[in-house]
Amino acid sequence: MNHYRRKWSTLAAAILLAGNLSIAVPAFADQLPASNQPTSSQTTQAAASQSRQQGKVDQPQTTNPAETGRFANQSAGALAQQVRDGKINDQGLINDTYRQIDQQNHQLNNVIYINPDDANQQLQDLQKAGHNEQPFYGVPLLIKGIGQPYKGYPNTNGLSYEQGVQSHHTKNFVQRLKELGFIILGQTNYPELGLINVTNSNLYGPAHNPWSLDRNPGGSSGGAAASVAAGIVPIATGNDAGGSLRIPASWSGVIGLKPTQGLIIGDSTTPSVVNFAETRDINDTVTLLKGLLNPKQAGTLKALPQDLRSLKIAYSLVSPVGTPVSQDARAAVLNAVQFLRAQGFNVVEQDSPVDGVKLMQNYYLGALSDGSVANFLFQQKYHRNLTAEDVKEGLVSPMTYALYEASRNAPKNVRQQYQDGLATVHQRMTTFHQQYPIYLTPTTATTAPLNSDPAFLPADVAKLLQIKDLNFKDQMNLIYAAWLHGLSKTPFTQLANVAGEPALSLPTYVSAAGLPLGIQLEGAPGSDLVLLALGKLFEDHHQFRFLNDYRAQVLPPKQAANPQATAPTKKAGATGGQLANNRMVAGSQLASTGSHKTREVSALQPELPQTGSQHSTILVALGIGSLLALLAVDTEGRHKQR
Repeated sequence: MNHYRRKWSTLAAAILLAGNLSIAVPAFADQLPASNQPTSSQTTQAAASQSRQQGKVDQPQTTNPAETGRFANQSAGALAQQVRDGKINDQGLINDTYRQIDQQNHQLNNVIYINPDDANQQLQDLQKAGHNEQPFYGVPLLIKGIGQPYKGYPNTNGLSYEQGVQSHHTKNFVQRLKELGFIILGQTNYPELGLINVTNSNLYGPAHNPWSLDRNPGGSSGGAAASVAAGIVPIATGNDAGGSLRIPASWSGVIGLKPTQGLIIGDSTTPSVVNFAETRDINDTVTLLKGLLNPKQAGTLKALPQDLRSLKIAYSLVSPVGTPVSQDARAAVLNAVQFLRAQGFNVVEQDSPVDGVKLMQNYYLGALSDGSVANFLFQQKYHRNLTAEDVKEGLVSPMTYALYEASRNAPKNVRQQYQDGLATVHQRMTTFHQQYPIYLTPTTATTAPLNSDPAFLPADVAKLLQIKDLNFKDQMNLIYAAWLHGLSKTPFTQLANVAGEPALSLPTYVSAAGLPLGIQLEGAPGSDLVLLALGKLFEDHHQFRFLNDYRAQVLPPKQAANPQATAPTKKAGATGGQLANNRMVAGSQLASTGSHKTREVSALQPELPQTGSQHSTILVALGIGSLLALLAVDTEGRHKQR
């Protein structure tokens, strides 16, 4: 009897211990710094050192930590209404947002410039105007650092040799944002010339994804997406020439609309870049779209059908360039298909009629001008052309240099060749949309890449440095091959740009590793509001997966409410200079932002949902049950002995 009792006791104790450990592992992990990462106190000391280097003075904490970010995750429309109603102090809203930037940017490196003095002046001008009917009255806004010039703000194009260059004018797009009531606080991070699908450059360093700080938020509007995902601002502007709004929306878990070409004020009607924003709320997105419409193009917007379910939807799980598509990307689309069918939509599997490889080969012809522009700016400063040595010295990226060299050899008819390619894609998609008004794909083929994953593989970089010796055809083949490493992660977004169509990325999926991934809805030119109506359907049925919601689901309540207090610290570690050198601050101090002490941003590690904590209660119950059974057997045995 004693022999069996000992066996039962050992088994029950083991089960109980396993259950308790599975509960404890996430808690222990949250208390320990990541491997080779600074502790909380080290991060605070580093931040204090950076503040001194910038001429700032550490000040005591002036805000209750529980109140920090009290405006986070609200829609822009809701914030504006509360400001109008006097429920939120407009200056307090600006100060709180700057405080959030100051606390989180040490980890995210998503904001590269702030100007509190200018923001305060904007607020004063808004107050003096004597009316507050603007839809985004008093709402803080961050604008992308490239393609959206604002007088007095940096205008470097992400080129290290352009550091210190400022804009001498304000683009009508930015001016319109101010007219809508926004208060512009600063600029967000982006890659050199906005060329790649991650945010990293020699000048500003990598941005970090608030879902997992070792990953990139995407590009080129990565700083904007990270700012919105982290709850710093409800809207941050960006632009999109090949997916630069939708890619970071997918990898950062926010809403990213690429409007119809030419629909937004200041945008060309010829397929090229479009300006818009990263958002968290469909109503905000609709209001912003209507507010930024070019009056001359407003008539191109299609009216909503009486019944959205009359729209036939095609979906595809196949990469247009023949590269792998992850199981997460496939699952995201199939989940959306199931949802749409449950709502009564006719959804069928059908790939696009466009040859994706030819599309991208033609797309890169259009990118040659970026190399020419970079070389022109380089000549203004150094009075010579770019060379491979400038890549090695960190003055320019390998792809920018490669595009410049190829542009020198481009035949005279390259422009016509590019235009013919655009026309072919437009014609084929026009025919396609007659049968399938909506086209559903993954936004990205994978979840967000690690920041350690290079945009271009070292072997390809070595070849790009020798591109000068090749003929034009071989140069373009090499550019395609070198770009394929990055393109394979994001092959779905370029079609909408080349066709001039609207496309919308929706944050409907989170992988088992705790990383977001979006689905993309694409429609014929002018169907922007139709796409947003479909987005509203997903939103109203609680299909969106934002970071704050995910935290609430997978973290204990106290930690979810204040994740900075316990999250593992990940060092931003910008290449090409530390954050203290990357972030430019107008004025001597950020006095209006309150405390200058850093606090770690929540870094939900990919392994968090895999800790086994979901089984812990079962194991504990089984262990306790085994012990109770053992006690019962023991009691019965003693009765028999008596």
